[in-house]
Amino acid sequence: RPKVQYVVTTKTAPKYAYGHSAPGTNDKVHATVIGKNGVSTNRMRLEPSSIFYDPFTAGATDTFTVEDYFDVGAIACVQFDINGKDSWVIDRAEVQGPSDKLNVYSTERVLLSADSSEAPSFAKLCRAGAAGYDVRVKTSDDNDSGSNKIFVRMEIEGGKGTTTTSLLENNVNKGHLSEYHYEDLANVGKVQCVTLTAYPNGKDAWKPSYVEVVRCQGYT
Repeated sequence: RPKVQYVVTTKTAPKYAYGHSAPGTNDKVHATVIGKNGVSTNRMRLEPSSIFYDPFTAGATDTFTVEDYFDVGAIACVQFDINGKDSWVIDRAEVQGPSDKLNVYSTERVLLSADSSEAPSFAKLCRAGAAGYDVRVKTSDDNDSGSNKIFVRMEIEGGKGTTTTSLLENNVNKGHLSEYHYEDLANVGKVQCVTLTAYPNGKDAWKPSYVEVVRCQGYT
C-alpha cells in the first residue's frame, strides 16, 4: 500500500507563557492524526530537518512532513505525545492531510510531560468548529502602551456562543497593528463582544486601542 503525506506545523508556547519558564523540549515528539470516521494514523515522529534542525524551542513554529499508510479523510483531532525526560507546552498546530486540513488551538495551558506527576505525556487537540475569523488588534499610540511581557488570549462571543484563540503576539510597540487569521473555530453567529485575558510575566502593562473581528466568508 502506498504511503500518504501529512504536513504538521506546531507552535511552541513562548518562554514564560502560562508561567512556564521552559516551554520547549528536546524530547522526541510524535503526532497521531484522528479522522471524523474514527480512523487514526500510526504515531508519526516529528523529526528535526535541515530547515527545522532544532524544533520545539520556546516560541518557535516548526513544520514537519511525515508519512503513514492511512488517509483518515476528514480530520477531527490530532494527538501529540512526548518520550524522554522533558516537558513541552504547545500553543497551536495545523495538520494538512491528503483530504483535509485541521487547525487547533490551545485554549488553556496544554503541557505534556515525561514526568507523570507533572502532567500526562500526551494531549489531544480537536477542531472547535468550522468558522474562520480575521482579527486586528491596534496598540495605543500613547507612551508606554506596548509590552513584551504580557501574553493575551482572546475570547470571541456572539449570539450562538463563544470561541477562543491561541495566544496573541506578546512583543508589540506603541501604535503597532497586529493581524491574525484563525480557522476551524466555533461559529458564534454575529460577533457581540471580545474578552482579552492577560497572563502577565513580570511588572508590565499593555494598552490596546481597538479590536476588530470579522467572520470570514466561505466558512460555516
